[in-house]
Amino acid sequence: IGNDLIIRGFKKDDINVLIDGAKVYGGCPNRMDPPSMHISASQIEKVLIKEGPFDVEYFSSLGALIDVKTKDPKKGESADISYIYGSFDYNKLILSLNSGDDRVKVLFGYSYETSNQYKDGDGKSLVEQQLDKLPSDDPNRYQALYKDIRAYRRDSLWTKLLINLSKNQELRINGYKDKAVDVLYPAFVMDADLDDTIMLNSEYSIKNLLDFSKKLTFKLYYSDVKHDMSTKFREAGLPATNSNRKYRTHRTRSIIKGAKIENIIDFLDLDLKLGLDGSIRNWKGVCLNDPSKTPIQIRIPDVATKNRALFVKGIKDLDNLSIKVGLRFDKTDIDANNLKDPTIANIAAIQNYYANKTSKSYNNFSANLILKYKLNSNSSFFIGFGQGIRVPDAQELYFIGYSLGNWTRRGNPDLKETKNRELDIGYEIFFSDISLKLSAFYSDLKDYIYAYKTNDNNADPNVYYLTWTNIDAHIYGGDISLFYMINDQFSLEAGAAYQRGKKDTFVSANQTDKDLAQIPPLKGRIAINYDSDDYFAKIEVLGSAKYKDFDMDNAEQEIDSWVVINIKASKELTKNITLNAGVDNIFDKKYAVNNTYGGRSLIGGANPVLINEPGRYLFANLSFRF
Repeated sequence: IGNDLIIRGFKKDDINVLIDGAKVYGGCPNRMDPPSMHISASQIEKVLIKEGPFDVEYFSSLGALIDVKTKDPKKGESADISYIYGSFDYNKLILSLNSGDDRVKVLFGYSYETSNQYKDGDGKSLVEQQLDKLPSDDPNRYQALYKDIRAYRRDSLWTKLLINLSKNQELRINGYKDKAVDVLYPAFVMDADLDDTIMLNSEYSIKNLLDFSKKLTFKLYYSDVKHDMSTKFREAGLPATNSNRKYRTHRTRSIIKGAKIENIIDFLDLDLKLGLDGSIRNWKGVCLNDPSKTPIQIRIPDVATKNRALFVKGIKDLDNLSIKVGLRFDKTDIDANNLKDPTIANIAAIQNYYANKTSKSYNNFSANLILKYKLNSNSSFFIGFGQGIRVPDAQELYFIGYSLGNWTRRGNPDLKETKNRELDIGYEIFFSDISLKLSAFYSDLKDYIYAYKTNDNNADPNVYYLTWTNIDAHIYGGDISLFYMINDQFSLEAGAAYQRGKKDTFVSANQTDKDLAQIPPLKGRIAINYDSDDYFAKIEVLGSAKYKDFDMDNAEQEIDSWVVINIKASKELTKNITLNAGVDNIFDKKYAVNNTYGGRSLIGGANPVLINEPGRYLFANLSFRF
């Protein structure tokens, strides 16, 4: 359930993921719980995507920004009940209540979700795929006892309150609580015992405050994510009968607190937004011995990342030309606060490695300029230049995995911030029944933070560890999207995206592969929709070229091309009852999407296992509205 995102070859912290304008970070250093996980699909109203380094309102928008907007409560009273059942015993129940008048509106929601393991196109479950690919003596294999274990269970609770304090003042408050247990991750050497999330977000705005403000906004947000992952389902989780049996829990916690002030003004016919932005993130992790839960070693030494920023963005329209500019200055301090903890095993060697490097400071400017020229009433051209910044995170700088003279995972306290200098161009044309968009980009990455494995300075040369370094690289590509309204009922959607990533420098002298990891191959989509007053149907074809440009030096591999077909339909049975049903991957195709980049591996573990996507999946959703 923890699907991470890749946009134009950018991933992880290269992408800024927000929920209602608030930052949230997972606790897992291996992204079992990426930011996009910490929201229920039932809450989502829309998703805003801004490609490239063209945002200055938020911290760390290196390659793209995604802002998930949740549903607002509405005027009136209503209740919704929805139940989804699908293949592999997938169950999801969603309940929501809404009440509101002109002054106060409130929404409450709850969802329960669970599923067995899906099976791929060959009919193999998640555990079966993993067992097929690991040697019989590998301690990371699932125990036979758990071959048919459930894939996960998840409960979510949310609320949102809107108060119109006056004609020009509004207060928004929303909260979210989510808990997922026993989530299987067969690609890795551990599974998630617990993901426990609390998010709070508030926003106060006042419009037309005298002559110096069209809209003044104050925002506060908070999130607390607890993540436990362990080997309890694996052979390593058996009683310790020899040195290869390692029953362990890695317990992490990530807390972020943030505040922002924004003011929108008119200045010389220029729409300006001025802002102050700040946040503090604390991230810590410890390895525990099981079942006693006694500490073995601090993994993330209570690292605080403090960011303060000011920004300005403006829009100016001149006849057929629109000019957008943005500028942001960030001051970021990162401090490791717990490198003296007595539970750190082999503490002297670790302290020696991090000596005089427990505090880092980064001061950076981000900026962009976008010109959009309207060629005529139906078409326009744009060009954009931008620079975005990403500082290294706590694990990239200070992670600890060390025993008996050997590192199994190691931070790099000498990492520099990554700078993305990017050029984007595009063209779009609209008519009454057709729209076409074309875009291309070139991204020059200075000091790109890259994960790799090495055995440098280990006592045992056969023991490799994961670490990070800075390289120079570039990514380029383009995409196309088309929408055609065939007639009043039928429409056509089509799109394709392509990108390539190349290293300009290498992580070490013994690596020679120039391909960047985790750069997806050419992908395409085409869909035909039918939409009448009370009936909707869609047939969709998705496909990918062969994954042939991969980083072999860092454990990636070739993945076959694939094509899958999905169908779904919706029917309003009555005014208050709707039925949705569909089939994904109709022809039960076996295919894989996520590659086996060594940078995704866990501490001391093997490279990720290549896991296939779901085979044929049938589902039905019955919704009642009162």
